[in-house]
Amino acid sequence: MTQILPYVLEVGTQEVVLTPDPTHEFTATTEQVALGYGVSPSTIREQKRSNGEEFVEGKHFLSVRNPDARPGQGAQQVTLWTKRGIVRLGFFIRSARARLFRDMAEDLVIGVMTAPQAGTPALISARGVSAAVGIPPRHASATLRRQGIEATHHFLESRCGAPAYLYPLPDVQAIWPDVTFTPYQGEARPGVAAVVRVVGAAARTKAANRHQPRLLPTDTSTEQLARRLLSLEAQKKAVLRELAALA
Repeated sequence: MTQILPYVLEVGTQEVVLTPDPTHEFTATTEQVALGYGVSPSTIREQKRSNGEEFVEGKHFLSVRNPDARPGQGAQQVTLWTKRGIVRLGFFIRSARARLFRDMAEDLVIGVMTAPQAGTPALISARGVSAAVGIPPRHASATLRRQGIEATHHFLESRCGAPAYLYPLPDVQAIWPDVTFTPYQGEARPGVAAVVRVVGAAARTKAANRHQPRLLPTDTSTEQLARRLLSLEAQKKAVLRELAALA
């Protein structure tokens, strides 16, 4: 029997577990959806109850038997939310993380988990290499550069909308032949000029900040007045000494 491995969607500091589903691509429990939206599970249940006409069973959510429930106990049924249900919940939830999760649900959940376009080669991002190999993304990028692997495509990071590199998966696999990699399955855009522009702009900004002249503190009017009074006092003493010498 084939083991079904869940997807893990990073939303801010939370990890939302999505279980693959043959009909709906994936489902998520109420608790996992609540993590993504930054609210309590009871809030999700209340939205489902109060906006019942908006959520259609079999389309937006599924009611399945709770595998952990024992005979005679409550909670025999649990709700599993489909990708459509997760996105629709976002119309009713207002939280600090709701917009981020809605954007990720729209861009990643609906778009990324579709089959790549025909003719697009197998690609992988530095973050994908990082997850498979177990090293930080920055180290993964550095290793690929040292091995002479050049990026050929780019994609837009869902977190910030900035372009990021995509590398040919066969070349990456050759470095780590024993590692199982998951190909990038979102929208891959040919070329890397967009990434180069962003990286170059960031480097120029950093260099400008580093070499910006440092402003030295200037004298305040009080300090200037104090020095002037001391100077006048010194001049007065010098005049008095000269008068004393003439007397």
